[in-house]
Amino acid sequence: MLNFIGIGSAFNTALGNNSAFIKEKDSILILDCGGSVFGRLMELNLLEKVQNVYILITHTHPDHVGSLGELLFYSYYALGQKPTVFFPNGDILMKLLQIMGVGNEMYQVESKKSFLLKDPSIGEMEIEFVATSHTDLIPSYAIILKSGGRSIYYSGDSNQISESILERLENGEIEVVYQDTCGLDYEGNLHLSLRRLKEIVKPHLRKKVFCMHLDNFFKKDEARENGFQVVEIYR
Repeated sequence: MLNFIGIGSAFNTALGNNSAFIKEKDSILILDCGGSVFGRLMELNLLEKVQNVYILITHTHPDHVGSLGELLFYSYYALGQKPTVFFPNGDILMKLLQIMGVGNEMYQVESKKSFLLKDPSIGEMEIEFVATSHTDLIPSYAIILKSGGRSIYYSGDSNQISESILERLENGEIEVVYQDTCGLDYEGNLHLSLRRLKEIVKPHLRKKVFCMHLDNFFKKDEARENGFQVVEIYR
């Protein structure tokens, strides 16, 4: 269901900032918009002739919102569109965008934790924000998308997968998990190490878990040998 613009952690710049999208005809939905994302959107011509822009933000670290201002400016001035930005803490996001010089008239913010998106091209999609364990300094969320009988979980940045999400994966309520996974493994890590991922995900469920937000120490072969999938960058 998701295509990935970038799959890297903040410091793994070779893989680009982690971000995904869904594009149907003249509508695009983008998950996170880090510093490298707008440039990749332009490079891939993903915004060409787009009429509807939706942006889901998991948290406000720079590698997740660094080029959000550029995307909103471009949508407003070049596309003549007013994107909708989804983030449960809309007041925080609006203050950040104000500092960037993005006027309130250039976008719309939806600040609830659950929505029903109705778009003529994408169709109906349920969007649910779920609080995650990442950092105490700012609110962080995972996103669950439900559409056409399919349901996926996009972790954003998180050092854990909750029991409730694992149960929903087990019973088929969630079809695929895209999980922030790193190679570095130390106490207090803000991200989920591959070692911990192996501990908490049962072997028969691992084929449904896609590793993303990869740091420079992540070993793709090791992840695949243990039954996990690894996200690839959209070309």
